Amino acid sequence: MSARVAQILTSNSLKAKATRSTILAIVNFGGQNAIRLLSSLVLTRLLFPEAFGLMALVQVVLTGLQLFSDIGLREAVIQDKRGGDPDFLNTAWVINIGRGFLLWFVTLLLAAPIAEFYDAPQLAELLPIAGLTAVFQGFGSTRILVADRELAIGRLTLLAIGTQIFGVLVMIALAWYTESVWSLVIGWLATTLSAAILSHLVLPGERVRLAFDLSIAQRIIGFGKYIFLATIAGFIVAQADRAVLGKFVPLEDLAIYNIGLMLATVPLLLAQALSIRIIFPLYSRTPPSESAKARHNINRARRLLTGGLLTGSAVLALFGIGLIEILYDPRYEAAGPIVVLISLSMIPTIVTYSYHRLATAAGHSGRFATVTVSIALLQLGALMVGIQFFGLGGAAVAPAVATLVFYPALIVLIRKYEGWDPLHDAAYFAVGLVITGVALWLSGSAMAPLFAPL
Repeated sequence: MSARVAQILTSNSLKAKATRSTILAIVNFGGQNAIRLLSSLVLTRLLFPEAFGLMALVQVVLTGLQLFSDIGLREAVIQDKRGGDPDFLNTAWVINIGRGFLLWFVTLLLAAPIAEFYDAPQLAELLPIAGLTAVFQGFGSTRILVADRELAIGRLTLLAIGTQIFGVLVMIALAWYTESVWSLVIGWLATTLSAAILSHLVLPGERVRLAFDLSIAQRIIGFGKYIFLATIAGFIVAQADRAVLGKFVPLEDLAIYNIGLMLATVPLLLAQALSIRIIFPLYSRTPPSESAKARHNINRARRLLTGGLLTGSAVLALFGIGLIEILYDPRYEAAGPIVVLISLSMIPTIVTYSYHRLATAAGHSGRFATVTVSIALLQLGALMVGIQFFGLGGAAVAPAVATLVFYPALIVLIRKYEGWDPLHDAAYFAVGLVITGVALWLSGSAMAPLFAPL
């Protein structure tokens, strides 16, 4: 046993790197979410609920702008054979810097119209300052992308957790002193700025410089044009519920929904993190179509991953109401049924999510865009109909509806890459049905009011 552990810790084989990266990715994710939860528990006692509603809208807007301008730099560095070359990385850095300034400029232009749309005048002041995060992120080192490419994420883990702790401490100190939503914005800026600076100082690799190669830029943009479409769709999948609800519900209700969402989506966010950090590089290096052994290893990894994630969803679905009552003060108790319902809604996505990066790993970013755009359009349709007729409950179940409707088409796509594992899907969908049945038996009456029209 000790020899095997030593091999995992020291070997440079792909399997050992993947194992180390998986462990570190889970540590990174667990650490960041533990910090996020602890900061939420402290900050909800220092600030009024409307502050978190405002911050939820700020995050929706800035995340949307980030995704609407994503040209797939991370995917390009990981997938392209020249992704580790200095000229490639320097060009990618220059593009990212320009993108950051462009996003900030767009934020300045949109701040007042967005504040008017949501009838929240303070957004006109918050958004221009919060938009500086895009500039800071643009100056972050491309060593981060190289570490992802090489499955070397030890220092990335320390960087992410350390900067998040710093930002949270800034938030808590300012919230205690000012009792203002500005504490959240400034803390977010502190996190982003410290991460950008430290990415140049603590990560190994060649120093990036301002250099631009037009042919490389065309190569990156040519690959990323479909990633751009996919990330627009990703915004709809991840943020549309809050973007739409922010128009129809008071800020304090949006804050309560956002707290429930934060807890309920922890397993899905872990699935996304592991998909980007682990599954995608593995698909790129050893695709399932390469050999029966490669297919067996990837299927085994997916089964273990899905089992762990569904366990997390089951805990949240069965005990979410009690968890909220223990952790938060009575002003936020309404988030309990939301945790349960969203946890159940995430189950189909968790079962199928690791398929999504298969086409991109093969260099077919257009097919990946087709998947994400299709799911996004289905989810947006389900969201609009759901909110109109079933209120918050309709918004919460929209992801499950979209994923299940699209599932047959997803099978057709992934079979082209010999990536479909029907045993995995059948077993875990069955487990999901059992979890749903038990949760409805325990908490159905508490969730029923969520389906009242707004």
